[in-house]
Amino acid sequence: MHRRNFLGATGSAIGAATVASLFAPAALQKVQAATHKIAALNPQQAAQDESFWREIQQAFSINRSMINLDNGSVCPSPRIVTEAFVRYTWAQQEAPGFMLWQAFAPLWQTARDGLAKLFGCDAEEIAIVRNATEALNNILLGIELRPGDEVLTTTHDYSAMQDALDQRSRREGIVVKTIDKVPMPPQSMDELLALYERGVTPKTRLILVTHPVNYTGQLFPVKQICEMAHRKGIEVAVDGAQSFANVDYKLSDLGCDYFGTSLHKWLLAPLGTGMMYIRKEKIGKVWPLFPQPVAEVGPDNIFKFAYQGTQSAAMGMAISEALAFHDGVGPKRKEERLRHLTRHWTDRVSKLPNARFITSFAPEMSCGLATFELTGIEPRALTRHLWDRHRILVQAMINRRAPEIRGVRVTPNLYTTLGELDYFCEAIERIAKNGIPK
Repeated sequence: MHRRNFLGATGSAIGAATVASLFAPAALQKVQAATHKIAALNPQQAAQDESFWREIQQAFSINRSMINLDNGSVCPSPRIVTEAFVRYTWAQQEAPGFMLWQAFAPLWQTARDGLAKLFGCDAEEIAIVRNATEALNNILLGIELRPGDEVLTTTHDYSAMQDALDQRSRREGIVVKTIDKVPMPPQSMDELLALYERGVTPKTRLILVTHPVNYTGQLFPVKQICEMAHRKGIEVAVDGAQSFANVDYKLSDLGCDYFGTSLHKWLLAPLGTGMMYIRKEKIGKVWPLFPQPVAEVGPDNIFKFAYQGTQSAAMGMAISEALAFHDGVGPKRKEERLRHLTRHWTDRVSKLPNARFITSFAPEMSCGLATFELTGIEPRALTRHLWDRHRILVQAMINRRAPEIRGVRVTPNLYTTLGELDYFCEAIERIAKNGIPK
């Protein structure tokens, strides 16, 4: 199988040599054979082809003496991304000032172009930042609001975003209106849309939507919320930290005005990389967290958000390798694989009589994140036991603003094997039956 055919089989739009470089030469023949087999499969069928995913798993240099099911916090990068990060780190040591501000600076445009293509927007609407929190703080703190203006959010939104809005409320007198009765899980997307419709008032200026919720994995009907909001003259900001490169979508599928995400989550880019999107005609009305001279940048230029002081450029440079890997695997194929892994363990754990899930199993309402609770067992105690006894990493979900959120979040990744998930399920089944050993 020629490399150009391998390129077509993976659904990539980048150069064949780049895709081939995602894998060590010794593994390339196996990957080519696997992709030849799945070329005729739809994404749902390909998601279940273990021979293909076995080769993808080898692209990661992870420690198999533990089972990391906490990828919702930060994801490890494939080997090619880590190697690129190290290579760029060494390169910038040759003459740091020159490399940072002259040699490397133009090359960041390559990453911005790639992110814009993946998201389906203009590159001039994209700024590379350090994480979703920084992206959304630029937006939530930078939008001009007057005392009495309302921002609509929910108790299920990420705490850092709520903290930013609370500060504006204390400092500037805006009103943060919070939806505090979010169903877990909801019966339908229409039920979630109705929550926002009821929460809107004539004073609502901005709606914050999380896609999906960090604590539960619940996806929201973002496009319908945006359409409803825009009819009323309200802007919408989307926290996409847990969906970008996890769920396959474009900006047109959301319709939002503002968007922020972390690239070191599901895109598998280096730690400390994020992306902010602002609709072009709205850039001029948002104040950046780190001011730059207007005469040099201009108020309508997305680059006014890119300045954070002196920092390593190696992380941002390696975003392009992460994009190549994501494109080589195939966005929709990746989404279906993450959903398949999640369904593999949830189908088994959901059969336990004392297991309660706060995540919907409907494919349109969740993907690679799910949260459950074992009745009578404290989530933090369960996560400690899984690590101490089984070397399994999961995340306890406790929300100080929403006490109804209580459980353990499980987030597998492309490198996760079905055998590892079975081992996790066996541990949970013993604990569900016998409790946590003393």
